[in-house]
Amino acid sequence: LKTLDDDLKNDGHEVKGHDSAGGKYSSIREMWLSQGVLSSPGSTNTEWYDRGTTYYEEHCPETIDGVLGGFASITTVDLKGSGQFLANLLKKRPQLSWSDGAAAECGAGIGRVSKDLLLPLGVRRCDLIESCEGLLMAAPDYIGEPAVSKCRFFFEGLQKWQPQKNDFTIIWVQWVLCYLVDRDIVDFLKRCGDGLTEHGVIVLKENSCEGDMFVLDKDDASVTRSLPYLMKLVEASGLQVVQQELQDGFPDELFTVPMIALEVRQD
Repeated sequence: LKTLDDDLKNDGHEVKGHDSAGGKYSSIREMWLSQGVLSSPGSTNTEWYDRGTTYYEEHCPETIDGVLGGFASITTVDLKGSGQFLANLLKKRPQLSWSDGAAAECGAGIGRVSKDLLLPLGVRRCDLIESCEGLLMAAPDYIGEPAVSKCRFFFEGLQKWQPQKNDFTIIWVQWVLCYLVDRDIVDFLKRCGDGLTEHGVIVLKENSCEGDMFVLDKDDASVTRSLPYLMKLVEASGLQVVQQELQDGFPDELFTVPMIALEVRQD
């Protein structure tokens, strides 16, 4: 964590942040230590992850409005933006064929992205990974027949998920990395890289804060990262950017949402 702080400072960034209770932090390390999160290998940070899971079990109904935090109205523009992003990606990478492998929706909720974005791509299979049991149990009915027959459902956190190697043409990661601690993001992205087919991609679609380096939400145990903070974790995972765009059309009160397609870096 100290190295991460130093790297960002060396790049000219002011490393500070705040939390939902008005607390201020002068470093990433200070913020994580305040939450009892350790960065040493082997640390499971169970209490941090349990807080997030409990929050969703108690506050998130199994609906579009629930999984979008009360902003069900943005789902159409969100999916349209994601679809256009993938269309632009195919122009840049014509050798990529979605049907050459499987898809994964990470932090799947009830399967919103699987149903209306990933499955229509014509992928061979779609894996849904979700740590909130109630949301995942609602996914098969939400997706419906016949598409659900191409789906597999995994009840586990992304910090534990082990994707099959060389299996996925697309791994979609949206509004979920905020719940993972830094080390687990790096390890998760490394495993995702191993899971890609030759021309496959990982797509990150996450909230991004500006001004401060991070915003900690103490209620649901999440951290919204700035783009420089997130990209340091991507760099550490051995991935590189293929394409990057911003989602548009969201209400002004929401965070900026970059869309970033990644591939394994060839050193």
